[in-house]
Amino acid sequence: MNLFDFNFFELSENDNLDSFDCGENEINKFLKEDSVDFQNEKMTNTFVFKNNKDEVVIFFSISNDCLNDIRYENSVWNKLHRKINLPNNKRIRQYPSVKITQLGIDKTIQGKGLSHQLLDFIKYWTFEQHKPACRLIILDSLNKEIQINTYLKNDFLFLSDLDKNEKHRFMYFDLLRLE
Repeated sequence: MNLFDFNFFELSENDNLDSFDCGENEINKFLKEDSVDFQNEKMTNTFVFKNNKDEVVIFFSISNDCLNDIRYENSVWNKLHRKINLPNNKRIRQYPSVKITQLGIDKTIQGKGLSHQLLDFIKYWTFEQHKPACRLIILDSLNKEIQINTYLKNDFLFLSDLDKNEKHRFMYFDLLRLE
């Protein structure tokens, strides 16, 4: 199965979201109850992939954000600078970022490699089409093995281990790796 077997759209108030179920209640609830309002309030934009029956089967939401050093020790921040290979004179205390706020794939098509294709799509679409002035894609992953492993396999990295026992893990991807 290929991501491009589906049609890509920005979420519309007319989209029927009732049948969508990714198996995570928190994510389903966001899509069905909050995504349109968040989009209307310019807090996050949601994009969907629909099957040939016009059903939403994949979605992701993104927002503008920034990664800053407020909650991190200097050693964590210095490690980030080294990982993204920034010269000392270009290092700043906050980096413009695009944040993946939510994403989900309907249970009927899970396990077919679409999560990896979706993350690659988001990276390249952000870098080449969306074109915000940002260096990083960031996200707060559910701290569950399947989600964490999916992001790790797609070259997302942990900023620190301070959140390893929390509900969510903060991760990032350096968009300049796509050049």
